[in-house]
Amino acid sequence: MSNPNSNFPLTLKQCRVIREIMKKGTEKEASSSLNLSQSSVSRALSQAEQALQVDIFTRGWSGAEPTSAGEVVISSCNSILQAISDTERQLQSNVTTLLKLKTYVEWRHLLIIEAVVKVGSASVAAQTLGMTQPAVSKTLKEIENMVQQPLFLRARRGLIPQTAAKQLASLFLRISPVAQSLHHSLQSLPNELTGRLSVGMLSFSCQDIVPIAFASIFKQHSGIRLQAMQGPYHMLANALRQGEIDCFLGLMRKGPLHPELIELPLLKAQYALIARADHPIHNEAKTLNDLVNERWIVARHGTPIRDYFESLFHSIDNKPPIQALEMLTFASSEELVIHSDAIALLFYDDWNINKLNPRLKQISIQLPNPECTIGVTLHRERQSTIIQTFIEELKLTVIDKLKTQ
Repeated sequence: MSNPNSNFPLTLKQCRVIREIMKKGTEKEASSSLNLSQSSVSRALSQAEQALQVDIFTRGWSGAEPTSAGEVVISSCNSILQAISDTERQLQSNVTTLLKLKTYVEWRHLLIIEAVVKVGSASVAAQTLGMTQPAVSKTLKEIENMVQQPLFLRARRGLIPQTAAKQLASLFLRISPVAQSLHHSLQSLPNELTGRLSVGMLSFSCQDIVPIAFASIFKQHSGIRLQAMQGPYHMLANALRQGEIDCFLGLMRKGPLHPELIELPLLKAQYALIARADHPIHNEAKTLNDLVNERWIVARHGTPIRDYFESLFHSIDNKPPIQALEMLTFASSEELVIHSDAIALLFYDDWNINKLNPRLKQISIQLPNPECTIGVTLHRERQSTIIQTFIEELKLTVIDKLKTQ
């Protein structure tokens, strides 16, 4: 037997690399944790993906993220490595020296141990495995060094397996079927949409349409890995350009800042002045001039809503208030309004303004050109069936919401 690992789709080193990339999020962090070079980790992952003919990870918002096939692979790796760790823990109780089984063991070690335990002879095991006896003896010595305890006692009848050898042989019989069934598990994935859908969200009032759309997709296509995260425009745009996310939602601009991005309108919204429901400003303010000296909660500079905020005060020949409190998330802005005397400039679609928190109230001052649009930003050259399915679900969700007004 020239290569014992050829009987298994993944080496145990590859299993360790795959699990560590999943835990640490990047190949660089995994290499540090495993005390391997980054090139060695990258090579092990590449060889594993070639052997299985699947992509195990894709580049994501927080680093390496598993694909649907990758989830199956990782599950198998975790089962195998957990069994090895459990066996090492059992063997550790017999010695004081720290064992190295889970760090260095490979299939050839366990395969040879199981063969020798079965036949009771290194020479017979070598013949069975198509190896030389010196190679078998050398491998037994390697694993004996890993577990720091004798594996066999020599007797006239042959080799008598000790407790450690029996435990290692049992380990092999438990984990080898898990590894050998991996190809079948991957081929048995449901014949449906699979992959990753990673969605970014700017701060906007109807973010609830995203989990509703996600729930519908998951119900129909459980093989899709769904993710959503919030961030500012430049961060999400760069993540989209680099392939870390598939699209993002929020208030549309007058055009994307990058030529490779495109915007698709989703629903109409309007800017609105919001204050605490019992705020005296509701009785006192009649025009924008009455709000000049108020404290404000607004979006950060560089956003469409901040541009609109500043244009409001320029329209009445006033400088925008400089004591404006910037908030990143929509929910935190509303919460701050409830617990302060500040006024917020926010935007709502018709459904959400009608369902406004009863502790909040819209200030009845007519704003100039308050219309705005919430939309989806996509990469011009990276669109897929999964993304199109998500957009269709968003549209259906918006239609359903409008029906309940």
